[in-house]
Amino acid sequence: MNVSEIHRIAELSRLKFTDAEAEAFAEQFSNIVEYVGTINSVDMAGVEPLTAVNDAVNVLRDDVVGECLTTEEALRNAPKKNDAFIKVPKVLG
Repeated sequence: MNVSEIHRIAELSRLKFTDAEAEAFAEQFSNIVEYVGTINSVDMAGVEPLTAVNDAVNVLRDDVVGECLTTEEALRNAPKKNDAFIKVPKVLG
């Protein structure tokens, strides 16, 4: 990885680096990529893909409809509400 690639990635990320910082990052990224590349040197012949890290079985209960709250019960402790809904602050502008 070189300095121009670091500056391009920084631009896409809306970050600004000095040339000295970009050089340091380029060296660090190159070291990281080289280190991760050592995985390719591991002999994986005969190794089955891992689907789980342990033998635990996920035990789920049946989805059975049970007793439900009425609208009035559900709204009883809501700090802000109208006739049928809990009012919450707007999340998106």
